[in-house]
Amino acid sequence: RKSDACPYRHDHAILEKLLSKKNGECKSVESKKKRNSGGKERQPLSVRVFGLNYDTTEADVREYFNHCGPIVEVTFPVFEDSQRSKGFCAILFQSPKAVQNAVDMNGEELHGRWLSVQAGKMYLKQWEAHLEKDQGQAEKVGDSAIIGEFGQKVKRRKKHGFN
Repeated sequence: RKSDACPYRHDHAILEKLLSKKNGECKSVESKKKRNSGGKERQPLSVRVFGLNYDTTEADVREYFNHCGPIVEVTFPVFEDSQRSKGFCAILFQSPKAVQNAVDMNGEELHGRWLSVQAGKMYLKQWEAHLEKDQGQAEKVGDSAIIGEFGQKVKRRKKHGFN
């Protein structure tokens, strides 16, 4: 066989040493990442709450999540015309333990609705900026015809001909 006639002498101790060295390098890269971040993983201090009743107020949300821990801020978007809840909010806590207590309340009921509680930031400002940008583009496009169905990506074509 080909493997029986190998001209080199293989030492299994050297192979083991090489493999352990490679594994050690991988661990050292992970440890460098931990050292750079302070040795701890960053834990979120905010939660996103979905499935709120439209009649729920910011005070109701504060009261409901108050026993989880100290609340720093509640981002509670409402409709401009009726001042009703949009059905979701973000809560910023002081400690990661409070966030974990809030996430443990996932599936609980508030005002007849089951809540979905997720750890992490709500990028509401970016979302609103994106919507405003889209609305601004729609207003600018007065000369073009929109072709396509609602909910699809649409092509914008310029009108040809005389005015």
